[in-house]
Amino acid sequence: MLRCFFIAHFVYMKKQIKIEELTNSISTVIKKLYKDRHKAILSENNDYFAEIGKNLGLERYTSNHNVTCSKLFAICDFLEISLSDFFKLVEEEDKNLKFNKETKGQLVRKAYKKLST
Repeated sequence: MLRCFFIAHFVYMKKQIKIEELTNSISTVIKKLYKDRHKAILSENNDYFAEIGKNLGLERYTSNHNVTCSKLFAICDFLEISLSDFFKLVEEEDKNLKFNKETKGQLVRKAYKKLST
């Protein structure tokens, strides 16, 4: 019975939505922030591991990979920037990410359309 639950849950999981403009901007901002520190990604990951005991996995998030809120918080915490300041940089990177009533929902619809194809 328990085995069926796990299989059924896995089968019915939907693919995660990915807004390309957002993931691209997040990746770009992360790259800029660690480059401003004049360190390589591997060095940053090693420093984080030494400090926290977990791998930050920065290389994954510099290559257009969806990031969870918790992982983004950890990245910002390590890079010494607040989430709000981080997202200001993300919006500056791609002005289409800043809320605008005239374009409301366009990026989300585009992402869901891409998901269904």
